Amino acid sequence: MNRMGMQSPARHPDFARLTQQQVSLLSRKGWYHSVRLADGTVISGLVSVEALQARLRSFPIPGDLTGKRLLDVGAATGGCSFEMERRGAEVVAVDCVEYEEFHIARKLLGSSVEYHILDVEELTPERLGRFDIILFLGVLYHLRHPLLGLEKICALTNDTAFVESFVNDALPAADARDGACLLEFYERDELGGQIDNWFGPNTQCLMALCRSAGFARVNLEYFSDRRAGVTCRRHWEPVPANPAAPPPWINAAINNRTGDIYFHPAKDEYVCIYFKSKETGLALQDLRVEIDDYGVPTLVLASLGCGGWQANVKVPPGLPLGSHFVRVRTVSSSFGNRFEIVVTGDSSPPCSDEATWHTPRLPAHTSVTPTSPMRIFQESISPRPTGSMRWVSPRLSSPASVTIP
Repeated sequence: MNRMGMQSPARHPDFARLTQQQVSLLSRKGWYHSVRLADGTVISGLVSVEALQARLRSFPIPGDLTGKRLLDVGAATGGCSFEMERRGAEVVAVDCVEYEEFHIARKLLGSSVEYHILDVEELTPERLGRFDIILFLGVLYHLRHPLLGLEKICALTNDTAFVESFVNDALPAADARDGACLLEFYERDELGGQIDNWFGPNTQCLMALCRSAGFARVNLEYFSDRRAGVTCRRHWEPVPANPAAPPPWINAAINNRTGDIYFHPAKDEYVCIYFKSKETGLALQDLRVEIDDYGVPTLVLASLGCGGWQANVKVPPGLPLGSHFVRVRTVSSSFGNRFEIVVTGDSSPPCSDEATWHTPRLPAHTSVTPTSPMRIFQESISPRPTGSMRWVSPRLSSPASVTIP
């Protein structure tokens, strides 16, 4: 039973019976997606052309995708892939098993869709590049590591990913009211009698997983028949045309563990951002953090007094080695200065006492005078603010004080 006193849909006998009926039908038909050929002939599959079109209409996918690069993850027999190509996209399709029907349909349609047999864990920007749009439909609950899978998708996404999954709640609105975020684990074949179904999030959890994976904005598009679809965007909404508040100023952006500016792709690290703002009473939902122009969800925001703030964010997935730039705005302001961080392949950075400290790139009107080291708060261990704080002194090229007009 779930917390609402209702039996989990995953363990309902009718759900298991329906799933097995679909498996049996698929084995007889052979095709998962129905495919409409150029002459109007339809190759019949488990999912009808009409059902596939209705599924795609549930998301805000543009009708014209000319010039867009799109990845279809879990392509099966290619129904979504070929439809996106028809709309003008350059399409790459991947699945963990090879469908002979995909090859047949591609030949009959004269399609140029690129096809790869890869697990989600194998998807990287180095192997496939990055994509304007990603379809990630009906895949998440098949993954043994769902959050890692979503991080893989986020790393590949330049703009928008459309995610659909089985969800284990019947009333997402009720869960939204009490904030329940639940994820069921299926050790064997509890979900529909299938051994490759591992997790069942509720709708709240599905959206939280997408945000935790690194997507800036996550919108629920639909909930129907134990499935939910969400739109996941890498970018924040546009900056206000007429900002009502001055932009924040970043004093430092540092690694929560080491106190320096170096970050490592294989480590679970967080960026602690220390900034000044003339706005008072800021709340978590008011902040907009970006790294290399990608929005990054803020995990915690704490006032340090005297207009100082600390915001902590997870290092977004897929950052290549080299320099990257952090900047901050609020919903009422434009962006302020940029602060440089570095992703390095060196897993053993120098300790803070020996580190070569980063020199912030200051605008021309900023006055820098050689007096004393700049002083900021840095938390000791936890990526979340605690009562245990210590002083650190990130050094400029020479000890200096920074005056910001």
